Amino acid sequence: MFSWKTFLGELNTNIVGIVNVTDDSFTGDGILEKTHTINQIYQTAIKRDVQFLDIGCISTKPNFSSITTEEEMRRLNSFLEIKNTSFNYSIDTFNPIIAKKALENNFCVVNDVSGARNSEMLKVVKDYSAGIIVVHRNPNSSFIHEKVNYQNIIRDVKNDLRKQIKDVLGSGVRKEKIAIDLGLGFGKTMEQSAILFESIGQFVDEYPLVAGYSKKKFTKLLKSSEDELLNHCNKNAVSLVRLHIVH
Repeated sequence: MFSWKTFLGELNTNIVGIVNVTDDSFTGDGILEKTHTINQIYQTAIKRDVQFLDIGCISTKPNFSSITTEEEMRRLNSFLEIKNTSFNYSIDTFNPIIAKKALENNFCVVNDVSGARNSEMLKVVKDYSAGIIVVHRNPNSSFIHEKVNYQNIIRDVKNDLRKQIKDVLGSGVRKEKIAIDLGLGFGKTMEQSAILFESIGQFVDEYPLVAGYSKKKFTKLLKSSEDELLNHCNKNAVSLVRLHIVH
């Protein structure tokens, strides 16, 4: 039975290593058909005591190209063939079929960048008693990168997340399985994402908070080093930080 409290307590570090099983990642670090790259990620993770890896088989960069379920499944299967069982894994997807396959293969968390709106996805999470990362998404957006008007970005994101969490709980997913992510860089201007990151401590509450800022353009506005960005998260009690651990 997964619970974030137990899971987080067993990790030696709060870093989540990002693994893009793609050929069109915005950072250019996709490992599709590159066995040597995943081995480099494993080695770096071990050196940095990172025990948790987030696997994504579809790019979600701005203006990303959609792929079929069959192609996303092919990519996931290619990763499963080289999966190192000494790590914990989450699956970064908004496709419940892909989430189900990952959970069947001992992944423990679904990272749903689409905002946990899909009832089939929530059923999969519930049926497998998995953890879920609920990524903020404005209720009026029709796709994840659509920019909408905010009156007050901090207040509005808090209110949106409360509604999203209520819906997830209403689906039968238990509270201890829910973590949240502010969706930095998704459907927000660079300035809005920067404000959210600078104010990230205001979102630390009863649900574990995941920060995903690694290599995103808005961080240039912060004029901070990689160490300073990570220290900011740690000082504000952020539970997990998603990072590209291989540069």
